[in-house]
Amino acid sequence: MTTYSFKATWKAATALPTDHFPLLLPGVHKLAAFFILRRLKKLGYSNCRVDSSSKGLVVYAQR
Repeated sequence: MTTYSFKATWKAATALPTDHFPLLLPGVHKLAAFFILRRLKKLGYSNCRVDSSSKGLVVYAQR
């Protein structure tokens, strides 16, 4: 069973670091993927993708 952290999910949805990709976000709920993709598109990233793994979310994006 995967344990999700509210704090990690909130941080991923509101203050995602964009300095390098792919980015592993451990403990982040799958629901945050929508907000992550929305934020990346707003910042001008393309080819954005979020995959779910057993360790958390993996974020891919290109500038």
